[in-house]
Amino acid sequence: MDMMELLEEDLTCPICCSLFDDPRVLPCSHNFCRKCLEGILEGNVRNVLWRPSPFKCPTCRKETPVAGVNSLQVNYSLKGIVEKYNKIKVTPKMPVCKVHSGQPLNIFCRTDMQLICGVCATRGDHTKHVFCSIEEAYSQEKRAFETLFQGFETWRCGDALSRLDTLETSKRKALQMLTKDSDKVKEFFEKLQHTLEQKRNEILSDFETMKLAVMQAYDPEINKLNTILQEQRMAFNIAEAFKDVSEPIVFLQQMQEFREKIKVLKETPLPCSTVDISPTMKSFDTSQWNGIKLVDVDKLSLPQENNAGKFKISSVFSRRFILNCLIFFTIILSYLADNVEIADHAVFYWEQMTDGASLLREKCKNYTLVVLDNVAEFVCKYKLL
Repeated sequence: MDMMELLEEDLTCPICCSLFDDPRVLPCSHNFCRKCLEGILEGNVRNVLWRPSPFKCPTCRKETPVAGVNSLQVNYSLKGIVEKYNKIKVTPKMPVCKVHSGQPLNIFCRTDMQLICGVCATRGDHTKHVFCSIEEAYSQEKRAFETLFQGFETWRCGDALSRLDTLETSKRKALQMLTKDSDKVKEFFEKLQHTLEQKRNEILSDFETMKLAVMQAYDPEINKLNTILQEQRMAFNIAEAFKDVSEPIVFLQQMQEFREKIKVLKETPLPCSTVDISPTMKSFDTSQWNGIKLVDVDKLSLPQENNAGKFKISSVFSRRFILNCLIFFTIILSYLADNVEIADHAVFYWEQMTDGASLLREKCKNYTLVVLDNVAEFVCKYKLL
């Protein structure tokens, strides 16, 4: 709490809590505003018309015979202090020195162009500097402000606005570039998603086709067996129904029906327990998928036709066989003049070709066995499923 606040407490009326207005002093030396005392006295008069009562001080409660407010003495000293306080309070508060606490900044240093206190001017950093009064410094700085402000306006309107325009233009171009790149990214991933979805649907469509083919291959045979089993259950129910019949006629009649049913069941051939689905099945290898790059997504292979029935002749054997044939015909052309030598060479290379044909036959046999083994394994596998 500063000195002004402490002073204001002493200049405040205890009734209205405002600064004294036309203060009047009671015989007990307590002061109150004239209007505050009038309000209290008028209240006492209204409350006790038939018996006047002595006035009590609102602060000390001491009884005081009062004929009226006008009879009380005006405290001119207090009134003058209140008026001076109001003038001081309206006057702007003088700033104080940050270095020398409490000292007012009432001197202007022309050397450093700043406000200082008296201690700064005599014993501080501003000794031997040039000083002037506050009024003179105000006039000087006011003129300097006009010049500085005009230069500031020119700088602000010129350089700052130019740079602002440049920055906004650069920002707009950068955002346009980012938007363009962003659209490219969206387009790329939309195409990628479309390609993936298209490839997924294409592959799954092949699987659905194969599933349909498998059901078409197996369902007729399964339905036939279900029908036969149903007929067998019906025959069994017939036997259960009449085995305890004691009427000869009824028993013989139902026995005849049962015998005919059994005959039909025995004559009905059972469907084969194996179904050839190899023409409808396709091989599908996902081992290559781990090596697929995003750019190669469209290259993912669909299920392929089984190549189990196909084989290739060994490249080494093929080259050997063809080479022998070429040598054979070359020698024939080279030795047309000598029939005996031609015959000898022909016999030799014919034997070579015979051996090659035998080797080819063995290769074909081996490949055929491999194909049959693969087909048998494939059929057994899908039979278990």
